[in-house]
Amino acid sequence: MGRFVKTAAFSLFIIGLYTFYSVFVIPPINPGEPPSESAASGEPATIVELLALGEEVYNGKGACALCHTREGGRAPALEGSALVAKARLSSPGYSGKAVDAESYLYESLVDPSAYVVPGYGVSGTDGGVSPMPDVRASSIGLSETEIRAVIAYLQSVSGVEITVALPERRRE
Repeated sequence: MGRFVKTAAFSLFIIGLYTFYSVFVIPPINPGEPPSESAASGEPATIVELLALGEEVYNGKGACALCHTREGGRAPALEGSALVAKARLSSPGYSGKAVDAESYLYESLVDPSAYVVPGYGVSGTDGGVSPMPDVRASSIGLSETEIRAVIAYLQSVSGVEITVALPERRRE
């Protein structure tokens, strides 16, 4: 019985140390505001509205800014993505079907594994699989208009011509 008491006391002591360490030594994580749903009402009517929606989705609902940071993070920075898009179409690791920069950016959002930037693939897959989900999937759930708005925003921050067409107005 004495051995059991010693083992139990030692176990409780270790649990107490871990509890103390996790409560008082490890700094708490204070997450920011959760991404919000797009506040866009209706379809954007101008390029300015499309860009505003793209920026809003990029920093909010799309949660792009959480991983794609300038400082380097889980994903490459996107500020120049529209500039390098054309070069990536002829890259040896490219396996998609895009024909121009706009379609490459679209494909990167809906089929991220078509081209994985070296160093950013899922561990153990030789860099061939992207950890990013399809942005149309339920975890992010972007609409076609929101995807096109993000592409226009990426073209804008890259300093290239915005080639995304405004969505057609639905007639009711």
